[in-house]
Amino acid sequence: MSSALRSLKGGSLLPKILVGVLIIGIFFQLQWSSSSSSTPAAIEDETSTPPEYFNDKPAKASAHAETPKPTPAAASDAHDYSKTFVSYGPTKCLPEFTDKMKAAAIERNHTCAKYAPFTVQESRRVAFAGITTGKPVEAYQRAIASQMFAAAVQGTSAHILCDQLFDSTWNKIAFLLNLVMNEMLKPANERLEWIMWIDRDAIILDPCRPLSSFLPPNTPDFDDVNLITNNDALGLNNGVFLFKVSDWATNYFNAVLAFRYFRPDEQLTQAEQSGMDRIMHEDKFKKGFVRVPWYWFNAYPDEDDSVNKYREGRETEDLEWFRARKGDYVVHFAGDDGRSGRMPDWENMIEEVGNVYEKKEQQRDVTKEVEKYWQSWKAGSLTEHQITGEKWREENVEGKNKKEG
Repeated sequence: MSSALRSLKGGSLLPKILVGVLIIGIFFQLQWSSSSSSTPAAIEDETSTPPEYFNDKPAKASAHAETPKPTPAAASDAHDYSKTFVSYGPTKCLPEFTDKMKAAAIERNHTCAKYAPFTVQESRRVAFAGITTGKPVEAYQRAIASQMFAAAVQGTSAHILCDQLFDSTWNKIAFLLNLVMNEMLKPANERLEWIMWIDRDAIILDPCRPLSSFLPPNTPDFDDVNLITNNDALGLNNGVFLFKVSDWATNYFNAVLAFRYFRPDEQLTQAEQSGMDRIMHEDKFKKGFVRVPWYWFNAYPDEDDSVNKYREGRETEDLEWFRARKGDYVVHFAGDDGRSGRMPDWENMIEEVGNVYEKKEQQRDVTKEVEKYWQSWKAGSLTEHQITGEKWREENVEGKNKKEG
C-alpha cells in the first residue's frame, strides 16, 4: 500500500486491507477485460507500443529529454487507428470512426498546419481518457467522436473505458489509476507523458490545438507541476483536466480512491470531485497542482441561444468570459440536466462551422496567455486574474470596443 494511503487519517486496519486488495483487483480486472475486448489488437498495441509517430525514440531516457517531433501530417492514409482508439472492457462502446471521418481528419490536419496561428504539432506524448458506460446516447457518442477526431488529427490516442469497475463516478478515478500504473510500467521514453481526462458531455471544438500547448515547458523548473485544473462557480470542476503520468499521479489517485474508506465520516457533496479537491489541497499534494482559467480547455455554453452566438461569433454584452467562443478548445455541458437534448445542436453546428482559422473567424487565442502564465508561475508572480481569467472579456472585448469607439 502506498505512503499516500497510509497518510490518510482514520479507519481500522480491515478497511485499509480491503482498499489495497480492491485497487489490485481493479488493476488486474481491467487488464483482463482489455485483453478480452472486441479490439484485441488495439489493446495489445497500446499496452506495448506508443502511438506510431513516436516510434523514433532515443536509446536512453532522460527526465527532460527533447521529445521526438511528430511528422508534419499526423493524420494520414497509412495511420493505424487501432493504436489511436483504445477501448477497455468487453463492451463495444466506441462510436464508429468512418472512412468519411478519417478523410476529414487528414484534411483538417493539413488546414490546421496551414491556417492556425500557433504550432499545431504535439511536442509531448499525450492522450485523451474518458468513460462511457450503459446504453449508448447519441449526444455522448458524438462528443466522444469529437475527441477521437482530435486524436486522429493530432496523431495521439484516446482511451475509453466501456464498463463499470467502481460504483458511480468513482469509476473515473479507478480507471485513471489503472492507466497511470500501466504507463509507469513502460520505459520512461515510451510511456505517455500527460493525459487529458475529458467527460463524455464535453465536445472538442478545436482539433487544431495540440494538448501540449497547455503544458508548462519541459524543464526542471516545472517538475512539481503534476495536475492542471480549473474551477467553475462551484469550485473544482473535474470534467476536464490534465495530469502528468508520474509517481505523484499514482499516489494521488490512490489516495482519492481510498478517501471514503479512510474518512467515512467526512461528507463529499460532489462524490469523487470533492474527493479530488480535498486531497489535492493537503500538504502531500498541494505543490503538485495548478489552477488555470476554465476557458483554456473547459469553456461552458451560454445559457441563452448559445449555438447561434457561437456560430455567428456574437459578442453580446452578457456573454461572460468563460462562455465558449470560436478558438476555444472545448465546450463542456457541466451540470446541464437537459444536455443530451442540447448537445446534438452544438455537434451539428460544429461540423458546419469547420476550421475557424481557415475562415478567419477566431475570437480567442490563449497561446500567449498560456506562455505568460507559465512564466509567472516560474517567477512566483501569478495573479488572481491569470488564475481565473475573469478579466479576459474586459481586456479583450470591452477594451477593444472602447478603442474603436
